[in-house]
Amino acid sequence: MRLGPAPLTVSRRSLILGAGAAAALEAGRQPAHAGGRERPTVVVIGAGIAGIVAADRLRRAGYAVRILEARQRLGGRIHTWRGWADAPVDLGASWIHGYAAGNPITAIAHRAGARLVPSSYDSGRVHIDSRLRRAGVRPHSGRWERIVEEAQARAVLRPHDQSLAVAVRQRVAGLHLDAFERDELDFYLNANYTTEWGADPDSLSARTVDQGKEYGRTGEDAFFPHGYDRIPAYLARRLDVDLGVVVRRVVLRGRGVRVETDAGTINARAVVVTVPLGVLKHGGIAFAPHLPQRHDEAIHRLGMGVLSKTFLRFERPFWPVREDWQEFLGPRHGAWAEWFSLAKAGPPVLVAFHGGDRARRIERAEDREVRGEAVRALRSMFGHDTPAPVAITTTRWSRDRFAHGSYSTNAVGSTRADRVALGVPVAGRIFFAGEATEPDYSSTVHGAFRTGRRVARQVAAALG
Repeated sequence: MRLGPAPLTVSRRSLILGAGAAAALEAGRQPAHAGGRERPTVVVIGAGIAGIVAADRLRRAGYAVRILEARQRLGGRIHTWRGWADAPVDLGASWIHGYAAGNPITAIAHRAGARLVPSSYDSGRVHIDSRLRRAGVRPHSGRWERIVEEAQARAVLRPHDQSLAVAVRQRVAGLHLDAFERDELDFYLNANYTTEWGADPDSLSARTVDQGKEYGRTGEDAFFPHGYDRIPAYLARRLDVDLGVVVRRVVLRGRGVRVETDAGTINARAVVVTVPLGVLKHGGIAFAPHLPQRHDEAIHRLGMGVLSKTFLRFERPFWPVREDWQEFLGPRHGAWAEWFSLAKAGPPVLVAFHGGDRARRIERAEDREVRGEAVRALRSMFGHDTPAPVAITTTRWSRDRFAHGSYSTNAVGSTRADRVALGVPVAGRIFFAGEATEPDYSSTVHGAFRTGRRVARQVAAALG
């Protein structure tokens, strides 16, 4: 993953159309053709799934579309790393959730010829640290699931929102849990919330954290053994994208917009902003005039989670190859608790997941430190003769200035209405898309895909 600023490159569009065509686009229009008719230009900021889908639909509707991408690659938070030539790994999005239950990404994967391998949360086992096991600790998930659901139900009745952590503490206050029961509860919260949303329970809304829809039953997923990047590459096959162009400012101007980049200024009739919520929260793009209050409030209230992945490659598997998940209930809550195996698809790779503050710490640490922690946890799980990995790589989404995190979360005080508000057009010329603007399927690739379709309809309705 590249963390620094993208160097300026010559876009494929400029190479294909030539200097005259590039100059015409710089002026905010497509080169005259088909009888000299000029068509409105729409600038799409970001070549993730939302931006690619919106651009392709607008192109097919007859608009001149210019896509600006700050990175030197397509995909945004879909990022397949190929540092291990025979074992590509997805640093960003990994799964099609509910792949056999109508998820639109499944059909695209089939058209793209991508191989899919099913996985299930029901496939795996829980390893308990020897000291905790001797004390009788067991992950009684059914009990904790009921308690958390009751805590959320009580939170809905309160006059103000509160964090999931506070709601759960209030629910168990009279139960007099011992230290080991608290270990079990923390294990449940980490597995079902922290590593699910990339945020700690003290920052997640007790009211809205579980709102949303799913395709099929939770856990009916499929991953891409040859890389999720097949999806953006397939969807963008008829598009030209300006890579390495960082947008600094969007200005409403007359009947159009001015998009200011580190490579110059572009005038257009409309702009579609698909950057991650984290970029908006950090002021990565300035808007003139300022965005309306409802947009500002939505950006402020919604959270940006961090889900870190640490990939450890071994000479050969020492864990059950046919099992998808290996979980660890250890002495440090949430540390090295969730592991996914890629071995049944081929490479002897284990992926460790961390969410929230622990994920941020992992992403700041040196690989040597991360490696040592991972090996200690694995040896607690599988025995002292467990081998060390031959290679390791860790994501750095929290330190990536073009993301500032992994995906949006329902933070304390945020609601579904905030996501709807963030997707409302501004003055019929500034439009927003991306998973954070999807009220029902946020934080997912298919959610971003849906917003790309939605925003293309909004642009067409506004421009005619």
